[in-house]
Amino acid sequence: MEVIERKLRTREQTRSGIIGTAKAIARREGWQAVSIRKIADAIDYSAPVVYEYFDSKDILLDEIRNEGFRYLHQEYERILKLYRDPEKRLYEISLIQWAFAREQPEMYQVMYNLDGAYCTLPVYQSSAMQEVSDIVSEIIFSFIPKSKESIRRLYFEWWSVSHGMIMLAMLLKDEQPLDQSEQIYRETMRRFVRGLR
Repeated sequence: MEVIERKLRTREQTRSGIIGTAKAIARREGWQAVSIRKIADAIDYSAPVVYEYFDSKDILLDEIRNEGFRYLHQEYERILKLYRDPEKRLYEISLIQWAFAREQPEMYQVMYNLDGAYCTLPVYQSSAMQEVSDIVSEIIFSFIPKSKESIRRLYFEWWSVSHGMIMLAMLLKDEQPLDQSEQIYRETMRRFVRGLR
């Protein structure tokens, strides 16, 4: 039994190492530089060993995307427990979006097919993203109960403002300091959330 547990632990460590190495390469060189061969070289394995864990780069990227959405889901759930006020919840979730994109830009890129990270499965078809979207939609509904179509529109507006500003901040980070972009983001999201009353 102990041997089996050790093998499973080793297998999970190798899998985590592959994912971590892919993200490290992307952080240094961009997603277009990430390949199964490059990952294998970086962790001193042969490419076939990496393929045992991930059949393709696309499957690897999909796992990284799901990891990102699982993290956001966990953080959103934490916010739901922490605050009762729907306005405060939506604003805090907006701040989580920003912090996540700033601290984990390579994962954020994979989640939304940015900067050379390309998953063949569109993000809107990801079940992990749907779970995150459902939480935001429920929060919006809790303080403005409207039709499903209206909630869908408001969610789209929230996501467009949040994601659009994050993308612009990433794109313009050499032109405008991220701290300045963050201040603008905070003010904009606060106005947006208040406007939903």
